[in-house]
Amino acid sequence: MSPFESGRRLCLLVEAGETRYAVEATSVMEVAMPGARGTSLRGVLEVKDLSALLGGPPEDVPGMVVVLDVSPTLAVRVRSVVEVADVARDPFFLLPPGLADSLAPLSRGAVLHKDRLYLELIVEALPHRVGHRAAPPEPRPVHWADVPPERALVLESQGVLFGVPLSSVSQVVPKGVSFSVLPVQSGPVAGVYPHAQALWPICSVPALLGAPALAEELFVLTELAGRTVGLAATRVLGVLQKFKPAELMGTFKAPGLPDPVMFLDLQRMFS
Repeated sequence: MSPFESGRRLCLLVEAGETRYAVEATSVMEVAMPGARGTSLRGVLEVKDLSALLGGPPEDVPGMVVVLDVSPTLAVRVRSVVEVADVARDPFFLLPPGLADSLAPLSRGAVLHKDRLYLELIVEALPHRVGHRAAPPEPRPVHWADVPPERALVLESQGVLFGVPLSSVSQVVPKGVSFSVLPVQSGPVAGVYPHAQALWPICSVPALLGAPALAEELFVLTELAGRTVGLAATRVLGVLQKFKPAELMGTFKAPGLPDPVMFLDLQRMFS
């Protein structure tokens, strides 16, 4: 829960790109509309896209401009300003392992306000020019399961069936409004999801094999190598058993399924 149990803590809550952010109000000098062309504020301050500065896509113009109290002064374009809110008693989450290296020192963590997650920015650490990219994580070696588990939850992600040992699965939840994408893709991680007083990285199993990391409509919450990890899924087909080897390595057939199921050794890959 929030470490700020007393007093007020005002933050400006904004949306930029596909991500929501919280900025401490003491770091905000002004909120305004940009100039006619959207490139400057009153012809004095150059306006730069917050999304692009953080490694994401450029923002649609005109948006809104937030002037930040840093040196030199930085004016950033955001898609929208949500509100100024007291977040002192809102749940606060530290970044999960594996994300801190890619987002730090740009973010302290995330705050959950009105069921929506906002990444908290450290404005002093924001780059002043486009081109910043967090160091991408090293790709995880791919390990296929030699034998399938006795019982497995079968999910579909990006049109492919994957199996997860039932012993590793805690529950299945819908994506919901509290999910937040990251400003830039972090390996197989599509975003983060607050659940049970922790911030869960939501991973894409196809991204472990080189596909893009996509956040689909369902999250399968698991424990892998001692870590809490959510796996994105388009749908969950249920718990199956009696798997038999298929033609390709790591794939197995199950009664009632028209297509084989891929089994990655996820415990080993996340260790």
